[in-house]
Amino acid sequence: MTGLADNMKEALRRLDIDNQPGFVIAALYKFVDLPDYRELQPRLQTLCDAHDIHGTLLLAEEGINGTVCGTDHGIATFLDWVETDGRFGGLSLKFSASPEQAFLRMKVRLKREIVTMGRPEIRPAQATGTYVEPAEWNALIDDPDVMVIDTRNRYETAIGSFAGAVDPETDSFRDFPGWAESLASGAGERPKKLAMFCTGGIRCEKASALMQDFGFEEVYHLKGGILRYLEDVPREDSRWQGECFVFDNRVAVDHDLKPGRHAMCHACRMPLAPEDLEHEDYAPGVSCHHCHGATDDERRQRFAERQRQIGLARERGAAHLGTAARREMEDRREDQQED
Repeated sequence: MTGLADNMKEALRRLDIDNQPGFVIAALYKFVDLPDYRELQPRLQTLCDAHDIHGTLLLAEEGINGTVCGTDHGIATFLDWVETDGRFGGLSLKFSASPEQAFLRMKVRLKREIVTMGRPEIRPAQATGTYVEPAEWNALIDDPDVMVIDTRNRYETAIGSFAGAVDPETDSFRDFPGWAESLASGAGERPKKLAMFCTGGIRCEKASALMQDFGFEEVYHLKGGILRYLEDVPREDSRWQGECFVFDNRVAVDHDLKPGRHAMCHACRMPLAPEDLEHEDYAPGVSCHHCHGATDDERRQRFAERQRQIGLARERGAAHLGTAARREMEDRREDQQED
């Protein structure tokens, strides 16, 4: 067993989920030059298929990004392959668990960017901000000279963030450069220091490289993102408030990295708190109060039929995993992750 697989075992022990039935979820990324990323695609697809690993991996010339779910043995085998490749030293890797498979299938996709900001010339593998370990994050964000920036999108920030963080209120990571340019060129005193964070570390790492390009000198980003912070920092010392949105069937996780209380509207992909499920505009699988007025009759009818088929399958004891509707829902969730 390699070092990465040993790290997985240790993380599962810390989370008190080792040797329990269920599945291991590994969220990973690394900015690294991969000129042969197209050749890596079939090799990774074959590896994951052989060990019944599901999820999505994105490959681009700038690196690798994704989330995979499998048994502890399957994920350990995957990590052995990653480590043997030799180019993924310092891979950002976070672990959590799920009682069931979190994804329907496995896809290895080729992309122009492993996280889509629309600025492919920004290359974090060459230059990026300063990593901050989770144990040092609280001291950094307590500094009055620091502007703390949540680089995620509004549907993610809506259910949790660090106290006092600035929310750019973006709908997509493609919107972030415009907000960043406004901060850099706007009237008033420029922030002396920037502290940036996101779910797993990838967006804030790329955003920190962008901020350096805009002339900010002291730019920091949370190593491993919110997920690593929740893993490493005890609840009693945590500055995190709420839940953390994740891009799989769990929707959100709590401070113990266990599935949270939020559900998802499968029409608009917004996270829904338990009280939102009682709203008059909520119809399972069809609409919620966020999208009720924006969904036309044709789509509502299609979503209602999809939900009816899911209900019938559950009554039969079937998982209803193979339908086009369920695959469509997972495709949309993957698109969300890339943004």
